[in-house]
Amino acid sequence: MYTIKFHPLGLADVKSLPKNTKNALRKQLLERLGTDPEGCSTELQGELKHFRSFHWRKYRVVFRVFHDLRAVAIVGVGKHSSDQAKDVYHRLELLVSGAKMAEKVLVSLRGFTEAG
Repeated sequence: MYTIKFHPLGLADVKSLPKNTKNALRKQLLERLGTDPEGCSTELQGELKHFRSFHWRKYRVVFRVFHDLRAVAIVGVGKHSSDQAKDVYHRLELLVSGAKMAEKVLVSLRGFTEAG
């Protein structure tokens, strides 16, 4: 079983979803990402090459797996769109290229495990 953690960006994305969508997505995340995060997702390329994408309905959940911690860090949730301003992948690519998000996610996760 994998622990599911949210990076602040991913948490903000989830909070912006309609309540019924949040509840249904939560169930899917626990059932699928919590048990087999790689089996239910696809590996991303380019700037997001260390991340994976779980497709659920119209939404994409972008995350990174940390096998040593048995944890999944969700960094973004949103729709894939031809409008770059709304596209979850494009938004995260900009952050990764400018801020080294992968390292920040790992530091956050290690903090969670040390504190909890």
